[in-house]
Amino acid sequence: MGFSSANLLTVQQACNLYTFEVPEFQRGYAWGQEQWQALWDDAVNLSRMDRAAQHYCGTIIISPQSGSNGKVDLVDGQQRMTSIALMLDALDTDGPCITFRHNEPLQTYFNFYALRQTHLSTSLKQHTSYYARNIAAAHGFFVEQAEELSVDERLDLAMVLLERFKLFVLQIQPDFDVHVAFETINNRGKPLSTLEKLKNRLIYLASNAPAKKAGDAAIAEVHRCWKQVYYSLGAGTHLLDDDEFLRAHAMGWFRHERRAEWLTAQLFESEFSIHGECTPKDIIAYVRNLEVAAACWLLLHEPERLAPSVVQPLLALQKTANASAKPLLLWALVGLALAHDGLLQNPNIDATWWRPFVDLVKQVERFSILVVMANNRSSSIGQSDLNRCAYALANPGQPMYPDRPDLLAGAAGTVAVTFAHDYLKSIIYNRNIGLYAEDDDEDQFYFDPRFAWPGHFDPTRVQTTIADRLRKKKGFYSWPLGKFILYAWEDFLCGDRGRPQKRMPWEKFAWDESVEHIYPQTPVKLWHSAIALDGRTAQATRNAITHSLGNLVLLSRPRNASVSNAAYPSTKNAQGKRDHYKSGCYSEIQVAQHCEQWTVLQIAARGIAMMQHAQKTWDFEVVGADERLVAWLPLLFGDLAERVRKGDFTERPVDNRALAPWVAKFSRGLQ
Repeated sequence: MGFSSANLLTVQQACNLYTFEVPEFQRGYAWGQEQWQALWDDAVNLSRMDRAAQHYCGTIIISPQSGSNGKVDLVDGQQRMTSIALMLDALDTDGPCITFRHNEPLQTYFNFYALRQTHLSTSLKQHTSYYARNIAAAHGFFVEQAEELSVDERLDLAMVLLERFKLFVLQIQPDFDVHVAFETINNRGKPLSTLEKLKNRLIYLASNAPAKKAGDAAIAEVHRCWKQVYYSLGAGTHLLDDDEFLRAHAMGWFRHERRAEWLTAQLFESEFSIHGECTPKDIIAYVRNLEVAAACWLLLHEPERLAPSVVQPLLALQKTANASAKPLLLWALVGLALAHDGLLQNPNIDATWWRPFVDLVKQVERFSILVVMANNRSSSIGQSDLNRCAYALANPGQPMYPDRPDLLAGAAGTVAVTFAHDYLKSIIYNRNIGLYAEDDDEDQFYFDPRFAWPGHFDPTRVQTTIADRLRKKKGFYSWPLGKFILYAWEDFLCGDRGRPQKRMPWEKFAWDESVEHIYPQTPVKLWHSAIALDGRTAQATRNAITHSLGNLVLLSRPRNASVSNAAYPSTKNAQGKRDHYKSGCYSEIQVAQHCEQWTVLQIAARGIAMMQHAQKTWDFEVVGADERLVAWLPLLFGDLAERVRKGDFTERPVDNRALAPWVAKFSRGLQ
């Protein structure tokens, strides 16, 4: 038997019998509102029942400490007991005293909120752990619930918790390894993550190693490393998901295979199978790498901790759909951290090892913007390519592709990251028009001869995507790529000369509130002389002009509907859009400065200038620099391009002669 005793105790009885200590290798306090609400509701519902009614609230597992009278390790159940303590404090009643071994952030927050040690208030700000702050959040939830109760009702509810809530208390035998039992524990709290189950499996394997001394050393290292892993996952502003991290790490540590439940099968059936040949040495190597990887994972999600040269590229990347590239970035950072001791010790120092990593981050951003957004493809495009590269970084000497033994990332940190950069740049840049034409020799371009195969970015697909969006949907409006271009244009106009940001924050962006159609979707009659569209015009034609890129302007603040539909110039009876734009963000100001009237010519010219800037920003080419300006019209107006060029909606043709001065004017920025 693994348990020396099993008792059904009230919370009060358990608190009287035991002093609880949470081992340092457990995860922090992770219960959320769903669990808090369930605990509160259970207590309230029980309080309305007959006083003889009781409630079973779960199991806790304890392990007596040697030579300590009543002091036990709370092996399982810290989430529940911590929540009960916080709820009791909110009800003005003393609860269980819990010690968090070697965990100052959790201890400080628990003592302040659950034990009312108010003198610790100045110490709270010293700890940024998510788990610690979650204690504050839980206490705030229970306080808010308790505010609706009278003093007597609070006391009654506290007595329900203490005297009518029953805990099934399991005390393990000294020689029983509780980590084995963890894999089958099922309670009402948060289910164990794959990361937690993995820890228990590793301890089980180490405890059964033929050489006991080596096994004990491996167990100690698992505990040490897991403490650091949990610290890294909870040290940021948001709790980092256990299993998302574990999957990203596994993409490099193992060669990814396309099969159902790959991660679970790889960990528990292959690498760390009960019947496998994993040694204590293997376990130690794995957990030490996992420890480094968790620290790097935190840095990827908290760019502000890094050197100034890295912060902006990573913040820019966070705006994109970059999940498929996270394993690659993680292993690039792990390689640098293993090669340069100072990286994790002083990540905010601008050292030379950051340069190749910054270059790689920029390529990942380009991949997301060009391949995923501009080509209108799934965010999983290129996933297998990126995973192969992550594996090559994690396994120096192992080829990226089994049939290409020459493709090795290299052992040194910066060399390997540069390899990843060149590879990613190639699968974006590489062009082979022969895929779409009979002759595949003339139109090939390979950025690097090591990676001589077609890339994922197709310039022709950009035009067809835009045309389809203009034809059926809303063109550049509501398109993620349109948002990126609008913000990049605003940044260009803001410049680097100390002008303050005037745009709406990226995080608060909403198309209906943050972007305006200069030529409105429902124009008043005064617009008819500027742009020759009327109510009988086909909707596809109206979409192509209304939702063209040059007709969209980023706003500094939401505009009300009456202004959105107003005429461009002011009249005797109403203020026009132009006057409103004069006090807006830089995109609005530029339009107001340059344009007395707003016609299809200005829409086309501004759109060309914005697209040219986008090409420069993300280093791609859909229309060449030596091509005539009218070559841009299909990208801006889709099927309507030829009619725009002929001047069907303006007083004169929108040709190169008409476009050139306007494109130059917009491209110069502000006056």
